[in-house]
Amino acid sequence: MPDSLRELLGPGGALSRVLSAYEARSPQLAMAAQVEHALARGRALVVEAGTGTGKTLAYLLPAARSGLKVVISTATKTLQEQLADKDVPLLRALGVDARFAFLKGRQNYLCLLRFEQFLRNPTFAVREEAAVFDAIAAWAETTQTGDRAELSELPENLASWRDLSATADQCIGARCAHYDRCFVFRMRQKAAEADVIVVNHHLFFADLALRTSSAGDTGAAVLPKYDAVVFDEAHAVEEVATEHFGAQLSSFRVGELARDALRSLQDRPERVEALGLATRLLREGRDFFDVAVESAPERQTQLVRSSRKGGGSPPAVQSEGRWALIPGALRPAEAERQKLAEAIRALGAALSGTGDEELGLLERRCLVLNADLELFSETKRRPDLIHWAESRGGHLFLHASPIDVKGLLQDKLYDRIGPVVFTSATLAVGGQLQYFAQRIGLSDDSGPLFPLETHVLASPFDYQSNAALYLPRQMPDPQDPAFAEAVAGELRALLPITSARAFVLFTSLRNMRAVHGLLADELPWQVLLQGDAPKAQLLKRFRERPSVLFASQSFWEGVDVPGEALSLVVIDKLPFASPAEPIVAARIDRLRAEGQDPFHRYQLPQAALALKQGFGRLIRSATDRGIVAVLDGRMTRKGYGRLFLDTLPRCRALRTSGEVAAFWSGRASC
Repeated sequence: MPDSLRELLGPGGALSRVLSAYEARSPQLAMAAQVEHALARGRALVVEAGTGTGKTLAYLLPAARSGLKVVISTATKTLQEQLADKDVPLLRALGVDARFAFLKGRQNYLCLLRFEQFLRNPTFAVREEAAVFDAIAAWAETTQTGDRAELSELPENLASWRDLSATADQCIGARCAHYDRCFVFRMRQKAAEADVIVVNHHLFFADLALRTSSAGDTGAAVLPKYDAVVFDEAHAVEEVATEHFGAQLSSFRVGELARDALRSLQDRPERVEALGLATRLLREGRDFFDVAVESAPERQTQLVRSSRKGGGSPPAVQSEGRWALIPGALRPAEAERQKLAEAIRALGAALSGTGDEELGLLERRCLVLNADLELFSETKRRPDLIHWAESRGGHLFLHASPIDVKGLLQDKLYDRIGPVVFTSATLAVGGQLQYFAQRIGLSDDSGPLFPLETHVLASPFDYQSNAALYLPRQMPDPQDPAFAEAVAGELRALLPITSARAFVLFTSLRNMRAVHGLLADELPWQVLLQGDAPKAQLLKRFRERPSVLFASQSFWEGVDVPGEALSLVVIDKLPFASPAEPIVAARIDRLRAEGQDPFHRYQLPQAALALKQGFGRLIRSATDRGIVAVLDGRMTRKGYGRLFLDTLPRCRALRTSGEVAAFWSGRASC
């Protein structure tokens, strides 16, 4: 195998001999050298690598050759599968013999014990799901991995899968009769033996939060000890870390504990006290949440209390929303909170001292649940956490989230491992990486990982020739009631130019539905609307024939439609995060209290990166061509519009639909 990266990735190198169509890319070689240096020197590295750089191979190759045990964390399971199916086989072809393991969260794998228990008494959360169970049962007899992704026809939101998989709280480990065949523990063994472990951000931070918690339950952790971490799609790290370093309570979580306890106790008649307490918890566990839901501001969500039948049905949620739990908001529910805490404590006590591993797990779940419940006591609030509530799916979820994760990442990650690499196509604001480094706690330049190395590597794609940015001359303010109609008017002019083949991306579901309602019946192409079908189905239909897809946040990133199928991306407004979002509001308040300007330090750069993500849906290969239209007049009217322009790839600016038509037909002057 060649010794140097240049011999592998450079002109005439090994990769060009393996891939006949491969062209050496200097940014890829530069990034690979930077990653190799950071891993060898034990440094922190932040590198933005534009679309088309080849960043996956640029970090994968140095990681595999480093001699370290490296975790690679991606934003999604889809990206994990891309590495497994495409990139790692390419490394093998280059002669790299490092051992790889691909890990997903426990909920992705069939639990043989819970499957066996389910077979004894099949009870489906949704009656219609019984129709797919025969296929699951047949698959369970032959699968070698237990990964539900093998069941390509299985609905993503299959409610009954919860009864067929096991969380860390539900797994009895080595005492399980199926331990030697357990898919999760086979996965963990492969990870222990691997040189490179590929995970996703949610699994990484769930594992990190678990192993560094006060309980220190490393036995329940999934990942073995590792030396270094590479975060791909690193722009998502702050959000995912915030989710996993906080606490979440819901009536669903309480009910699941009660149901698991009843299932475990049904064959143990001697535990009659615990059985009665679990039954009571199932019946009364929702009371606290039924009162807490009334903390919702009337203007945000209307929640109607429904009568509880059969152990308690969720409040009827007419519209879903989020709101901050300001001090005193849960005071009316304090009596119910204390009653719930006592019920959980009593159940835990009744389950203790049995020597039974399964009941011992349930006891530990009671202890953890009560500790989380304590966070929502009016007298135990912590100043470093923002308390907020969310209603969705007929349940109320209470959250206690860190206002920022800088200190947590320093304590739980940077101080405990060696080198760490962050990379993505969208990290730089106005060509600079300071904002990202500051948000993730790498801006102080002190400690063994420093000095921090940062690099911005431009995409090799020819945006000047192949892409254009349309900024209409006249648009009403986004808050103007006439804005939706103005957006519809622009679409009437733009869509015929590219024969549709367009994503129309909105910053709010309200605007999405309004504009869709104005246009759906008059457009001559296939019209798709987010929410009418699963995301994968919508994308499949979009690729099959010229279409217009009206979508919101879930289509702003992680969606790859190369080629002519996507020629136009329309963005209605600059994607400023709503200051009514509880975590956003808390961060604004924190910065203001520190004497900083939250708009320029947080809201503006965050929006610029979000716009860059939306823009990135358009050009996915060197031959792609198209237009991005941003229909927000603030891009040109406001002084801060320049930062958005400086953050996007440099391309031609167009101001009229006529100029758009000329560009698309190839008549535009250079």
